[in-house]
Amino acid sequence: MASHTLVSGIRATGELHIGNYYGALKGISLLQHQFDCYFFIADLHALTTHPNPKQLSNGVIGVARDYLAAGLDPERSIFFAQSSIAAELGELHTYLSMVMPLGELLRCPTFKEKAKKHPDNVNYGLVGYPVLMTADILAHRGTIVQVGEDQLVHLEMARSIVRRFNQQYGAFLPEPQPLPDNAVKVPSLTGQGKMSKSDPVETYISLKDEPERIQAKLKKAYSDPLRVYRDQPGHPTADGCNVYQLHTFFTEEDVRRAMADRCLKAEIGCVACKAKLAESIEQLVEPFRQQRERLSDREVMHILAAGGQKARESAQRVISEVRAAMGLLMV
Repeated sequence: MASHTLVSGIRATGELHIGNYYGALKGISLLQHQFDCYFFIADLHALTTHPNPKQLSNGVIGVARDYLAAGLDPERSIFFAQSSIAAELGELHTYLSMVMPLGELLRCPTFKEKAKKHPDNVNYGLVGYPVLMTADILAHRGTIVQVGEDQLVHLEMARSIVRRFNQQYGAFLPEPQPLPDNAVKVPSLTGQGKMSKSDPVETYISLKDEPERIQAKLKKAYSDPLRVYRDQPGHPTADGCNVYQLHTFFTEEDVRRAMADRCLKAEIGCVACKAKLAESIEQLVEPFRQQRERLSDREVMHILAAGGQKARESAQRVISEVRAAMGLLMV
């Protein structure tokens, strides 16, 4: 048994893309051998943006397929939908909310950003997101949390909640530590920022895209703004060409260097460069997509149900201890 428990969740909205593969999926097999892992699909958190019910349920199945295709082993890790332990999380969330000052939640940078961006959808779920995230972690006594850079502020709030709770009721809840996910930021096909599943599908390569779709998207990808004509030398650097920067993630170094040399001499144009990038990405996506399609909805649901039962048992043990610490008799 590993000495640390890792908790990692992902929202059940949008299609996972090649950036998600590097950030969250690529290292799953290794993590399973390092820690006791709880991987969950955050469908409760997704409700803050009011997704279509059918899209939400389909999204859970889709994300589960992606994780399983990436190598998540349900015999080694506990894999479940967040909503399968909604009762336990709701109870723990209530207890933890009693020690979290409202002012700190309202000052959370991500809350203020989303409230400003969507002023017509400032709901309590959005305000209380960090408290529910803390419940996600503590329900399994998580000591390690895999987080992206944008979630670090929420994890620090979770640590603050733990400290407050332990100070008031006794030091028995662990203070979780961050395990930064792969900080690699795969650039958007538009050349603006990184790939994001909340952006239009034309801006990223989905892990479900077939070869023809990958090729079509890359033909329109932003490349070298200073290279107007085919006979001009290109600028094959991460800053000079968005397509070249994408090559650094997916094309072998010797091949990439040879292409860069030809680009500098104007021996190869952007069309051929994009075609080679499509070939490199297909080598990653196609086996993954085929493995994904071998999984039936019924098989995925069975795996999630079994994981949900294990997660429920874990959460109930923790909640029993929390009740006792707070003096709740529950008679």
